[in-house]
Amino acid sequence: MKNKQQISSNISFVMPAFNCDKTISQSLCSIIKGNYKSGDEIIVVNDGSNDKTQQIVKNLQKKYPFINIINNLKNKGCPVSRNIGIKKAKNQLIFNFDSDDILVPGSVKKLKKHLIDNNADVAAFAEIHFFIDRIKNVTHKWVCKSGLFTLADFLAGSVVPGGNFIYTKSSWERIGGYWEYGRGLHEFWGFELKQIVSGSKFVVMPDSYYYHRYGHNSLYIRESKDEYHSSLVATKMIKPFFHLLHPEDVAYIKSAHGSKHWFENLTNHQIRVKNCRLGEPGRIEYTKLTTGKKFLETIKKLLKKSF
Repeated sequence: MKNKQQISSNISFVMPAFNCDKTISQSLCSIIKGNYKSGDEIIVVNDGSNDKTQQIVKNLQKKYPFINIINNLKNKGCPVSRNIGIKKAKNQLIFNFDSDDILVPGSVKKLKKHLIDNNADVAAFAEIHFFIDRIKNVTHKWVCKSGLFTLADFLAGSVVPGGNFIYTKSSWERIGGYWEYGRGLHEFWGFELKQIVSGSKFVVMPDSYYYHRYGHNSLYIRESKDEYHSSLVATKMIKPFFHLLHPEDVAYIKSAHGSKHWFENLTNHQIRVKNCRLGEPGRIEYTKLTTGKKFLETIKKLLKKSF
């Protein structure tokens, strides 16, 4: 897609939603009030919710007709729902958004400009600010390397750009969309991996962030309770690209121990790319709210208060 076409292109915000009646209104309003532009659209894929999610979205739709609702009759999982929404998107720029996260006013406009200025296929925020009950209660931050984001950077550690980012629909089509297995764990990780290895230009905008709700019922928390599941899913995703990696690290991932633990151990054992420098890992920064030994205690108190 040419830059001039991108500049005039609007955005399709795609949001899978499953039993999120306590959070989805706040998430949608963070798009509408500060990040929506005339000609944009919001697509909510209600993934078989059995709470008040659908009714809340319908009520908002009456006031904001640019909200579209797609209803899955049964729960299909986040990556399937994401693909369903993107297929229906009318615009050539897609913005992923989750039903429990919050955007900073004006941040999407800046991210779109960053994508265009760099003639990129994908652009992501540099930071994720994790919060629990209110955005002022940020517990910790993921801080990623800014600028061009390479495969080496992607495999340098566990902190990578978050799943709420903008990309061209053509790049989504080129890589075949989101992998639909795993029900959502590593959904954005696998998508970013496919984008990068396909040759998409992936850039990270400095001094930017969004708020990610950190809770006991989040998708990652639910699915990561399964022992070894995280590394086993990541192994399945990276296997088609073993030929791009250093042979010693491929052997490590294939090993009985490595296949179960390599993903969680990325901070201590980077995966190397053939004939390439070591990547630049991201980092975790703890706030005053959660420093040192007080972190887990603070998390438990906030979770108890919030749910």
